[in-house]
Amino acid sequence: MPAIIIQMPGSRKRHIAKTITWRIVATGTTFILTIFFFREDPNATEKAGWVALIETVLKMALYYYHERIWYNVKLRVRSAIRHLFKTLTWRVTASLTTFAIAFFIFREDPSAMEKATGIALIESVLKMLFYYLHERAWHASKFGLK
Repeated sequence: MPAIIIQMPGSRKRHIAKTITWRIVATGTTFILTIFFFREDPNATEKAGWVALIETVLKMALYYYHERIWYNVKLRVRSAIRHLFKTLTWRVTASLTTFAIAFFIFREDPSAMEKATGIALIESVLKMLFYYLHERAWHASKFGLK
């Protein structure tokens, strides 16, 4: 039986790889923050797992499209400035998504709004730093480029 080989343009392979590596870092961060904020909930770990699972699926799609959009944006600025703009646009999208997921999963907690807000705010700071470093690392990499 012949092997099926799917060839994608170099940029798509790169964007898929970036999506996966970023998801690992980002989902782990959200999982830990969610457990911390909802630590009084006897099912905090299980619910944080659901937050992480939903976030992984949803944000992988959102991140991929974010990458595709930025691939087509032509700014005449240094790469570090471009990565900063990408960091900010992604962070707004991602933090709002995390807030909504955490609030929905923990909606019966009387402080769900405040705790989901805390997760979104702290992850905004942490993940902007992590995302910027992720972008710089990928900028140094030639993986998936033609």
